[in-house]
Amino acid sequence: MLPFERYSERGDALKALLAGELVSIKFPGLVDKEVNELSDFLYRLLSELDLAFLSEPSFVIAKELISNASKANAKRTYLNFESVDTTNPSEYSRAMRAYATRVLERWDEFRKEHKNDPHYILVNFQLKEKHLHMEIRNNVELFPNEVERIQSRLALFKEHQELDAVFSSVRDESEGAGLGLVLILVLLQNAGIPGNHFRIDSSDGQTISRVAFPRDQEEAKARNRYIQDVLNELDALPSFPENIQDLWNLCNSPSASIQVITSRVEKDPALTAQVLKLANSAGFMTRTRNPGLTDAIKIIGLKGLGNLLMVAGARKIMSSRYRKKDLESIWDNSNRVSFFAGKIARQDAYARDFASVSGLLYELGKIVLISLKPELIQKIQDMLERGRIRNTALMEEVALGIAHPEVGAMLAERWQFPEAIVQAIRFQQKPLQAPEPFKRLIHSVYLAVRIQQASGGKIDYYSIEEDIRKDFAIESPIQFQGLVERLDSEYQLSGGGA
Repeated sequence: MLPFERYSERGDALKALLAGELVSIKFPGLVDKEVNELSDFLYRLLSELDLAFLSEPSFVIAKELISNASKANAKRTYLNFESVDTTNPSEYSRAMRAYATRVLERWDEFRKEHKNDPHYILVNFQLKEKHLHMEIRNNVELFPNEVERIQSRLALFKEHQELDAVFSSVRDESEGAGLGLVLILVLLQNAGIPGNHFRIDSSDGQTISRVAFPRDQEEAKARNRYIQDVLNELDALPSFPENIQDLWNLCNSPSASIQVITSRVEKDPALTAQVLKLANSAGFMTRTRNPGLTDAIKIIGLKGLGNLLMVAGARKIMSSRYRKKDLESIWDNSNRVSFFAGKIARQDAYARDFASVSGLLYELGKIVLISLKPELIQKIQDMLERGRIRNTALMEEVALGIAHPEVGAMLAERWQFPEAIVQAIRFQQKPLQAPEPFKRLIHSVYLAVRIQQASGGKIDYYSIEEDIRKDFAIESPIQFQGLVERLDSEYQLSGGGA
């Protein structure tokens, strides 16, 4: 729960804020994953203001500014503890070379050692007539070299404007290279918010970062040139394979017999092998061992066969056009997410029907983006793995103007996939915006993706939206880790979930 200064409940804080009151959230000076609790609060607040599309950008901005404040606090604590003379350039330089290994690389330990640190971070929100004001304060003043660093990064943004150009211009990785400030400016720019709505002031022993979100703005429609590249790439993709489309139609026809469907499947050896493999998998345990093709189709059912056809057709198209090296890890991730989603959704009949196949198709859009901008997508992935971001889709949208969930949904629409699957792909990283009646399905796919990421150590309990944790009765980090380990073990025992 967020540490509101005057309110015990999120709902009370939201009511006060919407009434024009100043609402403050006070974090300790050295913070970590508890900041992720802000995500749901911002979504609820901005939804009330009809600005829900700003919820992810505003969260990333808040998180980046809080992270900067926390690092500044930690730096002061470290320098004081080591009795460093900050006015001596050579002594300061030596201390900062050790700062990364002694502080940033052992952050949890450093926080425990300095749990009584006097620094703090205050996050203030206030709603005024024309703007929602967000302010992040911490009780340290910037050093002159830090001010210079900030100014150089702001100048870099003015020169290049786009995130991939900035990435290419920066070689210095120390202390994050100030790229967070550039990210903030790109986010504001893409949302149609002027750069002068963001500023940083430092004096009188404190640093204050301010952002003003206009209340009357419309979602920015302008997109950069990569959008057209994506649309052109989608246009260039082949239509769904005719034999698979015909089979799919038969599966959805009330008059088609099992014998006719079986005879059509038999003509495709690769598809026949997939049907037999699926029927013999752990998900379809029956008394019939090594069934023939007709029995195998009866075991998995026509709905299951239809789902298999969608995946087979999509993968066939992608494999014919894109590099095998790019596809292998995506198919592996998709297999795992499919398995996890199927397990998570098994108590809900509607979600269960689509969860596994949605998991198999959830990264279709990423394949397209990798083909267009491989270097930039890799840099975004690197930022995710280093913990600087948790939402790759947002970073893709910042850098390219469009994110892989939307690209995947557009592709699913072109191939006439069921609406439930289209929406599960589209909202996989925005579960709080999930439309009815697809909420439980989308929540299941979202959680499955998070479990996949957590199994690789990329995210944790606090990276999951609070409402989704409640929806699935996940009440603690220990419980979440237990769920991750259990599902990962079941996946391994299943033979890889294939």
